Amino acid sequence: MPRENAGTKARRLLIAGRVMVLEARGRWVRAYVRGDSGVYEVMHQDGAWSCDCACLGRCSHVQSVMWCTAPGRPR
Repeated sequence: MPRENAGTKARRLLIAGRVMVLEARGRWVRAYVRGDSGVYEVMHQDGAWSCDCACLGRCSHVQSVMWCTAPGRPR
């Protein structure tokens, strides 16, 4: 079976209700994502995303939070 790409996994995590946004104010976001191997903290501050998982680049945890918060965009 082929490995899931980050976008597909992000959709799966979001649909499964595994994203918990703790704060989302303007361009500041803090969330927890229950991934397949643990719970990860995702943040957006100063125009940059971060996640405490071991992945390099934009991981599925960050993508799942991005899709449900869209920081800095008008509501």
